[in-house]
Amino acid sequence: MSDPTKTELTLIAERLDALTAQVARLAERPRQDDLYDELVPVVRAMMGSAMGRLDAMERDGTLAFVRELGGVGQKVLANFSAADVRQLGDAVVTILETVRTLTQPDVMRVAADAGEAIQHADSAKPMGLFGMMRATKDDDVQRGMAVMMEVLRRVGHGVNAIAAKQQHADDKKAKLAEILGPKRQRKVLGTERAAPPKALPPPTPVVKAAPPAPACAVPAKPGQVAAVIDGVAFTADGNLVDAAAWTRGLATALADAERVALTDAHWAVLDAARADFAATGSSPNIRRLTQVAGVSTKDLYVLFPRAPGRTIAKIAGLPKPAGCL
Repeated sequence: MSDPTKTELTLIAERLDALTAQVARLAERPRQDDLYDELVPVVRAMMGSAMGRLDAMERDGTLAFVRELGGVGQKVLANFSAADVRQLGDAVVTILETVRTLTQPDVMRVAADAGEAIQHADSAKPMGLFGMMRATKDDDVQRGMAVMMEVLRRVGHGVNAIAAKQQHADDKKAKLAEILGPKRQRKVLGTERAAPPKALPPPTPVVKAAPPAPACAVPAKPGQVAAVIDGVAFTADGNLVDAAAWTRGLATALADAERVALTDAHWAVLDAARADFAATGSSPNIRRLTQVAGVSTKDLYVLFPRAPGRTIAKIAGLPKPAGCL
């Protein structure tokens, strides 16, 4: 049996411990209250200062300017793509140099004088041909005409350069379309196998035949050069003559000609096809592509709807694959 005296002493000790903890909390409370009393004025002063600054910014128009600047940013996001902003970043040095040239004091004075003349154009007297001829005797008019002719010459030079660049791009697309277009028209969509012969020879009895080697294991023979575009040779089928001449930029141009918009999924298939060609020396057919690229035949037709095997070989810069599914 337990000692009653010992049990009562234990209860008394527990009550004393509880009282001691309560007294400690009561003793600590004034310290917390003092800290609160000290922090409240500081926080109020900080809030008052912040509100005062915001009020001053509202009065001097800073906040309104920030709001309008945010609206400009929203308009930029709505009307320009990331590629447009990237091009702007690439051209920002040229833009700043042009602005610096136009804002030189001498240039600004000339612009101000020209603006003033335009502003008072209603007071200028009409001038005929002989009046213009007499005006050309003035040194300032002669110098102005020389400057205008130089400006026109430089503008014309720039316009001709832009037109030549556009014409070069159009010629390049036309050559690609000339090579690739007829083949696409004659090709039956969604097929890679050659059309069967009209009449099959009668079967001959065979006791036992060795399994034929897969046709796609035979490397494609180098094609004859049918056209050279920007130094790159193409066969009559539209494939590269030399797979080593392939670049990702050329692949993008070839994909545009095939009406294929390349995504990461397209690039994964193209890279797998080129890696398999480097390892085997032959262009992979559809069955092989499903193995090396890890995609299904259905996915290949989704990515490359028009004859996937042929299209992938063209864009990947590989020879025409052998006739296998």
